Amino acid sequence: MQEAFLVFITKISLYPTIIFTGLVMFVTLYWVVSLLGMTDMDSVDLGDAGGDVDVSNLSSTGFFTGLMLKFGLYGVPLIIILSLISLIGWLLSYLYTSFLHQNVDSGILYYLFGTGALIFVLVVSMWLTGLIISPIRKNIAKIPKRNSSSNVGKIAVVRTLSVTDKHGEAALNDGGAGLILKIRSDMSDNQLKQGDKVVLVEYLDNTNTYRVTPVKDK
Repeated sequence: MQEAFLVFITKISLYPTIIFTGLVMFVTLYWVVSLLGMTDMDSVDLGDAGGDVDVSNLSSTGFFTGLMLKFGLYGVPLIIILSLISLIGWLLSYLYTSFLHQNVDSGILYYLFGTGALIFVLVVSMWLTGLIISPIRKNIAKIPKRNSSSNVGKIAVVRTLSVTDKHGEAALNDGGAGLILKIRSDMSDNQLKQGDKVVLVEYLDNTNTYRVTPVKDK
């Protein structure tokens, strides 16, 4: 049992699997930190989440954005996309390392074939991730859009450890499953903390966030 575990550790530490092993560790840590309320999740906003995105003309977009659009990697939180790419890439890379890469002697060919496999696995992982999130994106598009500004004036509860002008989330009871909103505060002394009640005083359309102030005790 111990020998098999050591073999497993060795394989996931080999190039190119080590790249995806690092990515899996990163997204796992991010999920843990997010669940603890120490950070918030951002979405990849490359247009309407459910709209028809024209991928035939990417000349006006950057390379990274164009690549994301081409593979359909938009409309859901970025961490979900990274998680899927990391897990699929790790599995494919691990299979390659286990059955093919071990037959290549160390040296230039080892890294040459490994780099080729890394690129191939990354492309396949992005393609498969795009296929997986496609129905999720379409279902999101079917959800009636709410007027975000209508939440202004309502009271929400801070769910992150702190709230700054660049970071923060709050839970709003909307009478249903509840909403997780991105919030920002201009308070220099950073008094807001997890569990505090805040008033949504302004909706910032350009960043899809709410400016908040603490609820004053009566």
